[in-house]
Amino acid sequence: MPATDQDWASAYARQALSDLDAREKLESTGAHKCHRLHFLQMAAEKLCKAYLTTSNGHNKVRKTHAYVERNLPLIARNFYRATNSGRILAWEISEIRKIARQIEVLAPACDDGGTRQDNSEYPWEDAQGNVRVPSEYNFPNLDDGPANKAIVKLIRLIRTAADAYV
Repeated sequence: MPATDQDWASAYARQALSDLDAREKLESTGAHKCHRLHFLQMAAEKLCKAYLTTSNGHNKVRKTHAYVERNLPLIARNFYRATNSGRILAWEISEIRKIARQIEVLAPACDDGGTRQDNSEYPWEDAQGNVRVPSEYNFPNLDDGPANKAIVKLIRLIRTAADAYV
């Protein structure tokens, strides 16, 4: 019997949880920021694919990285509404949108039309012609530290929402 959309959504969610676990282990050992961000990007992307698979079916989920910016705020709204854990505030959605945008462009394939070369995986050439290395770059557009309440809340949302799809 072929896999169902629910099977696929659950698989994406389980992998998202594994990616978050890897991120936490990297954070606890002081790993480079690029690696923590890479696993955060992958977890967010897989949560979005789980969400889209349940909404639209696995066959309509394209093999792309461009899912996070548009879908993470929707997941947040739907998740808060469905779990009766309260209404998500406008400023929280605004913060999720900003972070989701930065998470999406971490994938090398999502370079914002060539304007964003920085990514968490591969070296790139900056505007001055210097080759930049992700492990030596500080990714100033995205603070993933525990002091950033918005990122902590977003990571908690990704984990809790992914648990719901498992």
